[in-house]
Amino acid sequence: MKQLKVLFAITILAFTMASCNGFSSGWMSSSSATNEVLTIIDSTEWKEPHGRALFDVLNSPMLGMPQREANFKILQIDPRNFTRTFKMARNIVEVDVSNSYTETKMSAELNKYASGQVVLTFKSPDKESLEIYLRENSDRIVDYLVKKELERIGQWLEKEAATPKTHIRNTFGFELAYPKGLSNITEDENFFWATNSSGESRQDISIFSIPYTSETVFEKDSLIAIRNRVLGQHIKGSFDSQMSTSSTMPPEYRKLEIDGLFRAELRGLWEMTTDMMGGPFVMQAFVNENTNRVIFVDVLVYAPEKKKRNLIRNLEGTFYTIKVTNSEE
Repeated sequence: MKQLKVLFAITILAFTMASCNGFSSGWMSSSSATNEVLTIIDSTEWKEPHGRALFDVLNSPMLGMPQREANFKILQIDPRNFTRTFKMARNIVEVDVSNSYTETKMSAELNKYASGQVVLTFKSPDKESLEIYLRENSDRIVDYLVKKELERIGQWLEKEAATPKTHIRNTFGFELAYPKGLSNITEDENFFWATNSSGESRQDISIFSIPYTSETVFEKDSLIAIRNRVLGQHIKGSFDSQMSTSSTMPPEYRKLEIDGLFRAELRGLWEMTTDMMGGPFVMQAFVNENTNRVIFVDVLVYAPEKKKRNLIRNLEGTFYTIKVTNSEE
């Protein structure tokens, strides 16, 4: 019954999108909720080992969260029910098992049925091979779908955000867009902090910079120390508390590249030193070669007793809007 309600909601949303956007371009925008994946697989196969492997991949826990939250909300429908309405979903996973294939492969197609959509198709000669492939490539599959979701959020932020872009560009030499509602702003030299100050679903973004002296600044321990020092100085709380990075569950660390810009990333839990507040954060650092300074962008969520996946990912979309401006601009 719950699944039918969700599918009905997608149906209504799809027709709403059609009414608003029309078909003048011959193409509809994808719909459905963020961080939601529609799996096209037979109900019987869904219960078999390869179906359970697919479920486990999509249901895997997000990194750096205080409580377990799945990477995606999962909907499953039989291929015969995969009608035009459901083809509007933004994330679709299809499974095709046939002895006509010689090996298991994953392919991705963008905008297959609708604009802003990604369709992952798994083709395999047999169910056993597909199960092995899914379990061995779990991180790769999740990373791809999450990246596409964050790219969409970033595109939406570029259009809908009310970020003081000019001010940030003049201060730090780059542009970005963050969600609406973060209207309480605090500034200091080389420091910017915006928050919605909500007691239930708080979202913050902090931007700060330091001179670039060595690539060791991008090492994990250096990033943690810099974060604790700068945010601890500027973000205070009750009982003389200050912002800090949790050492109980050390943050995840990785290096990545987005739009040709190298970045180092921390993902973990923040806490106030002498208070009970805490939650997930993600921080990225990169060099602005025009100013020879290291830029830090930190996003965090405080939402006690609430799910935090969508809140933190909406902020993470900000990372996909970062554009370092030319020195002459």
